[in-house]
Amino acid sequence: MKKDLRREFTVSTPLVYESYPLATPEEKVSTRKVELFQQMVAKPPEAAHKTAVWVVHGMGQQVPFATLEQVAEGIIAAAGDTNVANLQYREVKVDKTVLQRVELTLNKADGKQRQVDVYECYWAPKTEGAVKLRNVIDFLWDGGTRGLINSVTKFERALFGRMDAFNVTWRTPTYLLITLATLAALMVINAIILATGATIAGIGNQIPNRTLVMPLTAIAGLVSAAAITFGAVLAIAEATKPVNSESWWGRTIRNLTWFGVVFTIVAILAGAGIMAAIFWKKWDPAWLSGAAPHLHALTNVLIFISLILMLASRLWRRHQVSKGEPPRSKWLSPILFYLAFIVHLAVIAGALVIVFSVLHGDFETSLAGRLLSWMKSVVGPVTCLFGPTLSHWLAKAFSSPVWVWPFLVIVSAQVRTLLVEYVGDVTAYVASNKVDSFDELRTKIKALAKESLSAVYSAKSQTSDQFEYDHICVVGHSLGSVIAYDTLNRLIADDQLAGGPARVVDRTGLLLTFGSPLDKTAFFFSVIGKTTRHIREQLAAVVQPLIQDRVARDKIEWVNVYSRNDIISGSLDFYQFSEPLPEGLQQVRKVVNVRDKDALVPLVAHVEYWTNQTVWSELLPRL
Repeated sequence: MKKDLRREFTVSTPLVYESYPLATPEEKVSTRKVELFQQMVAKPPEAAHKTAVWVVHGMGQQVPFATLEQVAEGIIAAAGDTNVANLQYREVKVDKTVLQRVELTLNKADGKQRQVDVYECYWAPKTEGAVKLRNVIDFLWDGGTRGLINSVTKFERALFGRMDAFNVTWRTPTYLLITLATLAALMVINAIILATGATIAGIGNQIPNRTLVMPLTAIAGLVSAAAITFGAVLAIAEATKPVNSESWWGRTIRNLTWFGVVFTIVAILAGAGIMAAIFWKKWDPAWLSGAAPHLHALTNVLIFISLILMLASRLWRRHQVSKGEPPRSKWLSPILFYLAFIVHLAVIAGALVIVFSVLHGDFETSLAGRLLSWMKSVVGPVTCLFGPTLSHWLAKAFSSPVWVWPFLVIVSAQVRTLLVEYVGDVTAYVASNKVDSFDELRTKIKALAKESLSAVYSAKSQTSDQFEYDHICVVGHSLGSVIAYDTLNRLIADDQLAGGPARVVDRTGLLLTFGSPLDKTAFFFSVIGKTTRHIREQLAAVVQPLIQDRVARDKIEWVNVYSRNDIISGSLDFYQFSEPLPEGLQQVRKVVNVRDKDALVPLVAHVEYWTNQTVWSELLPRL
């Protein structure tokens, strides 16, 4: 009888494995270790017909076993429940390393079965609380400025004994400038928030003075409204994403959300510029002071409407999931998305209409005034139930500027959390192009990853003198792809130093990266030496067999899954020659770049790979 994989599970008896040393045993090790190493060098052992998948999670707040769950779910979804003969869980100990794994028994097309053991490298706690906002800001500025420098001429890269030059398109410096400008704008807004808050509280030197608080508050309200309403658009877009990303509705969601990204960036840049002029130049335009009370009402109402729409989308999605239906609706979800997008556009459009109406007549009788009154009634329908008194106070509340600064503080806090929790992980691991305070932390992450992957490669079969696995797939998402790449390179290099007895290259069936920033880290943080020999760049290739050892690269298949809507990832082009080598020279195996068309919601696309089929469809045949 077929086991119900959703309701039945087995926790198997823990196993203890001996391990073959992957390098020359150090002094004061057991005699058994020396014997195993000598045995392995004399005659490299064969391996049992089993597959291991070792996966590294990406940046952000990860929880234990979440990555294992996602990989196992992805493999089962790609294979189909009927092709999974068994599913169980087990804790194992390889030498001194304790690991947890998911064991899958898959039915193959030829009628045979294959056991696949899934392991994870869980490194998230190492970076928790270690990175501060100023470290992230320094990292982004450093990467951005270095990227601009590398954009001036062809980008040179040491590959397989040659210096290869890559053309950099106009998009790279343009995107870098926009990113740096947005970062600077957020820093300006944050500084003005703090100073204005001090003025309102009567603390310090009262800069800005109180007469400028009203215009600053009006612009701050517009910036926070643009950010919060875009957040609602993004959340509803994620919940509304159709199964067919190439459908008209899928393209609509993608294009409108990208428009929202641009719209929000423009609002942040313009808002920071106007706030800076008011703050430092003491600019107090009459049109802004006259329109300020109405702008307060506009931003408050639009923010509340967007939050109501987002809440409705979440509740509807939860209702559908609770009924066992797909979390998408053919009519309600699109309506909510369109309404949220209209509210987002209304932030700036409404502001322009209000300013124009204030300058050219009586606002209350103008079209803008009547529309604003109508929006207040939409947000406060409860007033009809409680009479005119509550209606009056609710209208005053929606028009009050008191909401603006808390909203802006919330936006600022969310941006800070995003930078510290996500970009902070990248900062701790990637910023190694200069001497920095994260060297010890980076070393701990690398040691943890190496210990985990070494245990998988070195495990000795319990029933023979073979390795436990003849086929190992190394998988990494986001920053995890950088860690996976570095760790695999280190194990290959160690095996080569020992003479290759562990056959790391031969047993590595696949390097699978998705949502990977490897191209960007290579470009942004590459430091070309001042001499024409590029010695520093070439030395960096020494510890990367995957870009200097042709034999290793030809044997290991590298698949990279990316999305055009994911600003972090991209196709990997800097790990292979930009053009075919001249005739007579050995070509190098290319990275197989696969586009995930279903990762379609901008920004959110970076985590959509886990629930799409592309990654797992690429992994399953190679198991």
